[in-house]
Amino acid sequence: MVGQLVWSREKGRGRAQAAELGPLPALRWTVYAPEGLAPWRLARRLRRAERALAWAGAGRVILGPDFPWADRLALLRPVDPLPMLRACGDVLALGALAAEGVPPNRGRVALSAPRLCPELTGAAERLCPLVRGLLIDVPGGEDYARYLQAKFGLPVSPPSAGADVTAAFGPVGSRWGRSVELYEGGSMGGLSLAAEGIELPPDCADQVLALLWERGEVGRGELRVSVETPRLSDKTR
Repeated sequence: MVGQLVWSREKGRGRAQAAELGPLPALRWTVYAPEGLAPWRLARRLRRAERALAWAGAGRVILGPDFPWADRLALLRPVDPLPMLRACGDVLALGALAAEGVPPNRGRVALSAPRLCPELTGAAERLCPLVRGLLIDVPGGEDYARYLQAKFGLPVSPPSAGADVTAAFGPVGSRWGRSVELYEGGSMGGLSLAAEGIELPPDCADQVLALLWERGEVGRGELRVSVETPRLSDKTR
């Protein structure tokens, strides 16, 4: 059982309701927090919501859009999409190439991080058989770049050569082309992950997909990358 917490500025009394989040059955609770609600009342409502979902068997919780109290939850563990996104850095890099109209065998991908990490090395080794070249933008990463070149025979480009897209595993480092920022607070560069044949709820798609990934119900081969379509402003002429 998975829980879902949403919130509303309207007045109301929270109660559990059955919901469907794409392929996941869920138990949804709305926390009502109208303007001027006393902090102690809000705390009591959050505790009541958590207890109700936990007693119903929900160990994990999916949060509604902009749910502002994730750091105050004590009984339920929110679903975090970031580990899945970092583990899929190669999938997102290939999606970024596709979004730029660059075939993988003609594209160069930059992988950037403040230090070598398992997510970066995993992405690098999965990309090596597929792309034209890699650029490893990591302090002291020259030895790893030489290892990749020796193992895969793939040219590892110096920073001066540039790249078509970047998958960044930290906020430091250079960027080339469309960039996916795979760290807390990072931007996805207009890309999002989806799964073949699975309809995801738009307001929490990344969390639902992350939970399916954690459970092993979605694998790397089923993932696809979507490009978000920019919305035209009402002021656009």
